[in-house]
Amino acid sequence: MKNLYKLIMLCISALLSAPAAAQSDYRPGYVVMPQGDTLQGHVSYRTDALGKTVGFKRDNQSITTSYTANEISGYGFPGDRNYRTRTLDHADTLAAEYVFMQELVRGTASLFVYKNTFFIEKNDNPDKLHKLYITKETYVNTYGVTAQRDINHYVRTLNTLLQDCFAMFNKIERVKLAEKNLVDLVREYNKCVGRADEQIIFKVSKKWFAIRPGFVGALSHTSLNFSATDERYLPLEHAEFNTNTHPTFGLALLLNSPRINERASILVEGRYFSNSYRSDPSYIWFESYYDNEIEIELSALKLTTALRYDFAGKTLQPFVNAGGFLNFFNKRDFRHIQYVRSTQSSTPTERNRDNAEFLSKMQQGLMLGAGSYLHINKHRLSLEARYELGLDLHKHNAVNKINTALDSDTRSVSLLFGFYF
Repeated sequence: MKNLYKLIMLCISALLSAPAAAQSDYRPGYVVMPQGDTLQGHVSYRTDALGKTVGFKRDNQSITTSYTANEISGYGFPGDRNYRTRTLDHADTLAAEYVFMQELVRGTASLFVYKNTFFIEKNDNPDKLHKLYITKETYVNTYGVTAQRDINHYVRTLNTLLQDCFAMFNKIERVKLAEKNLVDLVREYNKCVGRADEQIIFKVSKKWFAIRPGFVGALSHTSLNFSATDERYLPLEHAEFNTNTHPTFGLALLLNSPRINERASILVEGRYFSNSYRSDPSYIWFESYYDNEIEIELSALKLTTALRYDFAGKTLQPFVNAGGFLNFFNKRDFRHIQYVRSTQSSTPTERNRDNAEFLSKMQQGLMLGAGSYLHINKHRLSLEARYELGLDLHKHNAVNKINTALDSDTRSVSLLFGFYF
């Protein structure tokens, strides 16, 4: 068991360098100088938080040069993101400043996004950005209740800017303020006005939706804990259940949108496990002696969903994830034999306290994990350390909920191995 903890701690310690790795994410790219010259090299895939500077290197061994948004016209990555310098000069939105804005579509109408806010620009009035946004309005509904509703200012803006294509009006009224919807709308408008061959759709090589299946196995070290405030559950209050190490195995899916964010994904995982616990608590209560034999056997399908974030890395790529899980038990045996003696040397009276309905059919919990991928061709091997806190294992209707007569939880430290296709 000590070796398992050491391996888990080593895995977590290796991740302490993840932020530094994320900052050094340089990829083949280019910067565009004000005169139109293009410099090829390696560009930082991460713009600073304000979107005003970017790092550039001629090659991986060169010294990094930082360019600000008012020093270059833009930068980008072939077949991927493209950024152009734009001036935010709307008095009703942001103070005038040069920033790098990600360009999604370039054409008669161009679409940009900056800090999750979308802007549109027409080529007959370049450098005039029009913000697409929604505000909230408070009103009193027909029942006399104060409520809020969305005011879709972006619909009015799009109708004004794209009015030279009559066919767009109905589509504008239905469009959502989301990247895919806006990209499709602007692309269709550019086709409508006869400039389809001149427009550029960026990130076309990246999918809107991707799924990566895999197998996962784990070694989990789990403890079971009870805390009681009611004398009916004194055996559980005094019980010290054994911790155990047990294997789990199953399938996993990573779901994400590389077109929007290639780093973030949703993990959906199903693993099967089986384990057991035993305790023999003894105590004295009102001058009587109580000895107990308690056995709990569990087996379940663990369904986990979590948000996973990948840091930079070509061969080794760290990641972290956080989420929740549900254990669906197909076996939940609770066996309890109690021996009661009036004196220490008297013959005990045996009581059978088995309760098939004491344990819940389902348990929910929270999880945190950190690990790293090893890239092998187009596949991934993963090693992850994970902590899982399972909430109430017992049925709530089996105890007194008013005074919280009983609390229970499970705590697992796991080392997971995965293979993703």
